[in-house]
Amino acid sequence: MHKSIRHLDLNLLVVFEAVYSAGNISHAARQLALTQPAVSNAIARLREHFDDALFVREGRGVRPTIRSQQMIGPVRDALRLVDEQLNAGRQIDLPSYKRLFRVVVVDALEPFIMPLVIREIDAHAPGITIENRPASRGQVIDDLIAGTLDLACYTYQASQPGVVMVPINPIDVVAVTRRDHPVIRDRLDIETFMSHGHVTFIHELKSKVHIERDIAAGAGARRVPYQTGTLWSIAAIAGRSDLIGILPRNFAAELADGFNLSLYETPVPIAEQFHYMMWHERNDRDIGHQWLRQRLSEAAVGAFGTAPLQSAAAPG
Repeated sequence: MHKSIRHLDLNLLVVFEAVYSAGNISHAARQLALTQPAVSNAIARLREHFDDALFVREGRGVRPTIRSQQMIGPVRDALRLVDEQLNAGRQIDLPSYKRLFRVVVVDALEPFIMPLVIREIDAHAPGITIENRPASRGQVIDDLIAGTLDLACYTYQASQPGVVMVPINPIDVVAVTRRDHPVIRDRLDIETFMSHGHVTFIHELKSKVHIERDIAAGAGARRVPYQTGTLWSIAAIAGRSDLIGILPRNFAAELADGFNLSLYETPVPIAEQFHYMMWHERNDRDIGHQWLRQRLSEAAVGAFGTAPLQSAAAPG
């Protein structure tokens, strides 16, 4: 039978949130600096309190029950409120601060901004870990709202109430081919561009950018023999086949030598868009989250010479 919250050790909720987010008892134990038996014991006490299994084994990890899925939102809100009150007006003590940040940083940004952040962590904040997760088939906004992501640096054109979105840097793109392409030499004209096959994003990622729309408006539908899920794969395929790819300019320039790429201006105009830093407004006053956002802003200045604009919650 369910018991009153007065009889519950609230530290158990910290363990509950860590296991829910990690999906694995041993991973949660490492994040909390606890032993695996201690975490298992905490979950056992929670199971008794809530009269529910809370987590069931699945593969090498655990899967939350329906009861856990119902609990996780209120638990995260409660932990956030407690943390805000305890940390109000306090400066972050980096040498002793321990935190796992779960983020999504897209391929085109990761090699430029994350090394700068990692150097800062390695030098001054040894207890901080950043876990860059897959984009969950593009469900970044939903993950931010649910709290399974702390922050995202992503290309997105939609908005949701409560989600803060600020531009990090503009994106302009170039066409890429292998350097020893049998047909394409000094320039890429529109006839050659449209007559050759292309390597592109898979459909659900393609819908997040307007490249396909702009090409269709300017020249019609292109032939796409191969679709993939990462910019790295587009670079590799274009560099080792006769297909044409489209990549962000700075990303393509960084990879050109290693991936055997030639860069060309696209013969069809493609409108500029932006990478955005995004988070849920519930994290606005979280001192650890503020620290991470500041480091990412500084990294953007270092990498691109531009800083994110002043943040504002996305309109409803």
